[in-house]
Amino acid sequence: MDLSSRPAECQEKLSELQKRFDFSEAELVCFELNSGTLSLAKMAAFESFLQVQRDKRVPKKPFLRTDRPLARPLTAGPPFAGDHKRPPSQVTTPINKRTREAAYADDAGTPAPLPMPSHQISVKSSINTGNLEKTSLSQRSEVKLLGPCFWAGEEGHDAYTWMDEAISERAVRRDERLQEWEAIVTATLQRQAEEAVVGTVGVRSQVETILCGRISCEGLEGRLNENSMLLEGSTLAGGAKVQLNVANCQQVAAFPGQIVGVIGQSGMAGSTFHAKEFLPGLPQEAQPLGERSSLHALAVSGPFSKKDVLDFSALESVLAEVASARERPEVLIIFGPLLDSNNTKVAEGEVYLQNTEEPCTFEEVYEELFALLGRHLLPLRQAKPPTEVLIVPALDEVLSFHPLPQPPIDVSMGPFLTRRDSLEQLQRLGVRFLPNPAHLEINGIKVCLTSADLLGPMLPQLVLRPPGKKIQEALRLLLQQRCLLPMVPREPAQVYESRASALDFPAGAPHLCIFPSISGLSATVADDTLFVNPGFLHKSAMAEVWIAPGSASLDERFRVDMKKLEKKES
Repeated sequence: MDLSSRPAECQEKLSELQKRFDFSEAELVCFELNSGTLSLAKMAAFESFLQVQRDKRVPKKPFLRTDRPLARPLTAGPPFAGDHKRPPSQVTTPINKRTREAAYADDAGTPAPLPMPSHQISVKSSINTGNLEKTSLSQRSEVKLLGPCFWAGEEGHDAYTWMDEAISERAVRRDERLQEWEAIVTATLQRQAEEAVVGTVGVRSQVETILCGRISCEGLEGRLNENSMLLEGSTLAGGAKVQLNVANCQQVAAFPGQIVGVIGQSGMAGSTFHAKEFLPGLPQEAQPLGERSSLHALAVSGPFSKKDVLDFSALESVLAEVASARERPEVLIIFGPLLDSNNTKVAEGEVYLQNTEEPCTFEEVYEELFALLGRHLLPLRQAKPPTEVLIVPALDEVLSFHPLPQPPIDVSMGPFLTRRDSLEQLQRLGVRFLPNPAHLEINGIKVCLTSADLLGPMLPQLVLRPPGKKIQEALRLLLQQRCLLPMVPREPAQVYESRASALDFPAGAPHLCIFPSISGLSATVADDTLFVNPGFLHKSAMAEVWIAPGSASLDERFRVDMKKLEKKES
């Protein structure tokens, strides 16, 4: 390019930049149109401009590394077709669309061995109150879905509609639940205090009174405490609220939205109720665990990549380890999100498949993720007896727009996929896509699964007196409220009130409840129910659960191993 027409003092610097950036006359003209005639004072700005232009020409890096031989690239072929491991030094080439579709159309034949995992699993801690020995898989698990099929439409497979729920309708649904509880709560308290009379929230009374209402916080944005506690009545009481004084109660366990019963007297003005007895809910006992009931389950939860990258090698390693383990679990539980909407790459639209220079759609990523799952779940499903694989969606799933309760992924996401081959492969394998939450019976054990955090929103708002173990008391309150997410205002906020009954325990308290939470890895027994928090795989955490047969109580029959995922040393 001829630089002689430029100022003499700029030519030496321009020659240097020409060698470094190989810029064109068009780029020079573009800079001058935006910044004015080029001069020596503007050379630094021009250099920065050229650096930006060169960065734009550099192809984007794929979200799965090409130098990692231990994890199969997402776009390297059909989900079950034979493709062999590549040595670390081999460079892969893109597969065009026609070749890839042809490979997907022909899924016959025996799959090739999967690559060796790049991570290893070790036990971080063990909760073993019964001193149980680990047992290997001996029989096929029986999995039954409890409760109604709330997502099914007239044809039995359509996801429900939810965007037409008005605020007034949400309030009506919550009030209906409160009214249902009023008669049961007041009858329970009448057996404790026969001389007390049943009153109405907001109505003054000079005698000992029984009230039932919902706990709320006096401040709209503040945290609940003993001094800011209100008792809200149903519409039968005109929706009245009174200040609740619990100073004379020996035990208090409260959170916003909790339906409680209290015994006490109202103040002179009627705006305050002085309680002396506090009923935090209605205990719901679990049915005795059968002597032959047993379970061996592994639970892993998304997100599966760290927040600033998209790399699913950790998930691949877990699936490979499970397939090759001598003690394979009877049940493998995978919580979403598969593709996290909070991931920075997803939020910025910087989603790239292996060896591609153009960003891909979310649908294409899911198609490849389903193919990845299919390759690694095939050995588990073909084993004898096969491992049951359960996949539960999450609110942070990119293409799952439904609030809680959520339909299964194949129901809500299936219409968005242009190529359903990989999803249909999983369905043919017998992988079970569950709603969120899912109430199950596995080998006679009632199990509740949800990807929603039950403890994270509740613990900061929990008022507890006398002080105790907050996590255990919070879990006990869930059982006493007979609901997974009883907080009001809702937390998380994405709850469809018209179908909120799906959050209730359908057949009494469960024996086992598994959910990931930011509150930390834990396995806690509360009122004969085992609650397990497996953590998140992007933080290298998971949990393995055993429940042994026998006549002892659940406390003596379970074992939980908290596991961590570590990269193998090269």
